Amino acid sequence: MSPIITALAVAVVATAAPTLAAPSATVPLSVSPTRSTTMVTWVPDRVRGVVLLSTGHGSWPERYEDAAAAWRDAGFAVIAPVHVDSMHYPDRAKFTMQASFMERIADQRAAATYAARTWPGKPVVAAGHSFGTLIALCIGGGLAHIAPFREPAVKAVLGFSSPGRIPGLITPTAYATDALPMMVITGDTDVVPGFVTDWHDHLFPVQSAPAGDKFAVVYRGGGHELVGKADAPGHAAAIANSVLFLKAYGLDDKAAKRTLARKADTAQEAWTRR
Repeated sequence: MSPIITALAVAVVATAAPTLAAPSATVPLSVSPTRSTTMVTWVPDRVRGVVLLSTGHGSWPERYEDAAAAWRDAGFAVIAPVHVDSMHYPDRAKFTMQASFMERIADQRAAATYAARTWPGKPVVAAGHSFGTLIALCIGGGLAHIAPFREPAVKAVLGFSSPGRIPGLITPTAYATDALPMMVITGDTDVVPGFVTDWHDHLFPVQSAPAGDKFAVVYRGGGHELVGKADAPGHAAAIANSVLFLKAYGLDDKAAKRTLARKADTAQEAWTRR
């Protein structure tokens, strides 16, 4: 597994400075008997649903303030653990890239448990960026050929910049068990030298998962930092479409579903539906 998990470094940290973050709180999260972390939260006055957010490799939750604030304003509590590979995790040096994959899965399962205890009965959506998108796809049912990663509470998956086609890990049927509604957002300059040389590879989850309620949106000029950089091409529109997806498939909002169904290609964005 070592070369495969090392390849997950495709989920690089964006180079731009983050916007000033204003989360609701940072809370402790017990992950296992031997490890804990902190979890950054954005919580609306009335919680209608929950987003489990998994950040890009090396990154931290506050880098996604624009998206998290928009999701909060739509009624979702956004909860994002600080993963062991994050530059903000105090014991980062103790964890190899190989270890970080399973630790991330454990983080998101602990976050799901927290959500169930704090907001019982609220719908849950798994979201992520890059490496975090792979984690969201896993707890949405993907990579079942490796292990049963599926988190039963999750009812939809939202990802920015999937990890592409990692040899030995992302097999042709890697997402055949990702039957949940899915949206993947990327851009036509979303490449990571040495890892993802063709931006089309980010579309593979939508192309290969079972058809039905699958969406991909590609932004002209959008790069790997699209979700985390306020002036990135497509940034605002991408977040707006992510809110629409959350309402449609997190809250079963019929009007949002109709709006998604009517979305058409523009000079800025191109849509794929399955």
